[in-house]
Amino acid sequence: MDKYQRNTIVGVERENERDENYKSTKNPQIDNNRTSANYHVMKTEGSYIKRINARIKELAPKRKIKDDAVLMCSFILGSDKEFFDSLTTQQMHEFFHDVTDFFENRYGTENILSAVVHLDETTPHMHLNLIPVFEGRLCAKRLFDRVELQSLQSDFHENVGRKWGLKRGKIGSTAKHLETTEFKAKKIIEGAEQQAEETKKQARQQAEDYLQGIHSSVEAENINPVPKKRKQTEEEIKTLRTENAAYKEHLKIKNEDTSNLFKLLQEAEKKNKHNDIAIKVVTDMMAAYPDEFNALLEKSREKKKPIIPFNSSQSDKGGK
Repeated sequence: MDKYQRNTIVGVERENERDENYKSTKNPQIDNNRTSANYHVMKTEGSYIKRINARIKELAPKRKIKDDAVLMCSFILGSDKEFFDSLTTQQMHEFFHDVTDFFENRYGTENILSAVVHLDETTPHMHLNLIPVFEGRLCAKRLFDRVELQSLQSDFHENVGRKWGLKRGKIGSTAKHLETTEFKAKKIIEGAEQQAEETKKQARQQAEDYLQGIHSSVEAENINPVPKKRKQTEEEIKTLRTENAAYKEHLKIKNEDTSNLFKLLQEAEKKNKHNDIAIKVVTDMMAAYPDEFNALLEKSREKKKPIIPFNSSQSDKGGK
């Protein structure tokens, strides 16, 4: 969970509610070609700040709200890629509706700002933003104290996670959960690794196609009938045909694929730029949060286990 003051809410709203024209230097894993697939389970009327101001007016606080008060709390909710790959589109919609219903029932529909699902990143997830109202007044500290966060995680599993076959994290574990920044770093690393693997496969396939083309041409030339002459002449003709076939195939590939190879080079240069951005983000985080980043690396080395659909100290960012 992340807490936001008034001066930070606009940036979060812009990222959550993005369209195809949204640009981010902090989250290069966003695929703008898929942003149109993002959708709302719940959407507020007007801007986040406008809705928050209206809610505060309804609460009619006796004292002026402090400038540094927490006005919005945000959760990132989801699971791992394996879980979502096992669901149909309809089932995924039902899952995120169940998640939203749980938060509405627990914290009040009137306090939910938005619940937006992001499908334009590595793994589907939902950003749920709410106004922290406790006993009729704005108070994130009382609403989400340690006891409530532990209870929230357990109740979430009982009401949502168990239904969908998800496992709850170990109760009372001292393991540090991934914070939002660490989560983004993990996704960036995964995306870079996947991109590198795809580039290797593409290069390997090109090489195989090239060699197969030469082999096929040589075989085709060798099966052609040879004039019945002396043995030495026949061998010379076969040799010349083999060399000629290889040369023709080389020229064919050179002439036909030059433009394609140039396009691949341009795409590779673009990917390298994205990788440079990702590397800078990760490097900055390593310098700013060495302990947290080491915790992330240790977690990534552990044996893969199903990801808990909700983490009280994490934001699974990526919804609309």
